[in-house]
Amino acid sequence: MDLSNIKAVVFDLEGTLLDRKKSRDKFIEEQYERFHDYLVSIQLADFKNKFIELDDDEDHDKPELYKAIIKDFHIDRLTWKDLFHDFEMHFYRYVFPYYDTLYTLEKLNKREYLTGVIANGKSKIKQYRLHALGIEHVINYMSTSQTVGYRKPHPKIFENILEKLDTKPEETMYVGDDPLNDVAPARAMGMVSVWFKEADAEIEPLPEEVDYTISTLEELLTILPIEQKGN
Repeated sequence: MDLSNIKAVVFDLEGTLLDRKKSRDKFIEEQYERFHDYLVSIQLADFKNKFIELDDDEDHDKPELYKAIIKDFHIDRLTWKDLFHDFEMHFYRYVFPYYDTLYTLEKLNKREYLTGVIANGKSKIKQYRLHALGIEHVINYMSTSQTVGYRKPHPKIFENILEKLDTKPEETMYVGDDPLNDVAPARAMGMVSVWFKEADAEIEPLPEEVDYTISTLEELLTILPIEQKGN
């Protein structure tokens, strides 16, 4: 595939630029320790598994998650508000990039590719995560579902990033880990779709929905014609 016309690379945030598994696992383990005296009858593994089972990566759904944890484990010395308040107080500490996140973005930036992010969720929280990841300065624009009014995989949020970056779909590469919310809709828009495949991925995109598959971000630097974009 000729990629010489690509002007922009757009990324999903959670699970693509941000190491979702490491970030979430670390938070769960330390939240469990903070409330250990109230959770002595619950094993860490059970607490973690229940959290992961209920979690959909959306911050505004955390109250429902904690209500379910309180109910399912029959916790009577805590309320869901106690756990949710702890989440609001501490979640910002658990934001880990992949080892090559910043390196790849800086290389793209240096080679004059525009970079963007599409994220479902609240703009303030997603913007903070860019800052905490240390990549805010190499992202040209971020479209969030809160700002646009539509969530991935709706075409409107993809149209918004194209408008802000001033690129056509065929001039834009999209990179994401979710076959349904990232890969398929990007390909349907006419973008070059790249699936960021996690080691434990349970769902795969259809062959006609994905142009490239990567397991590390820096692989993009071997796919794109980097040397043609500058020194």
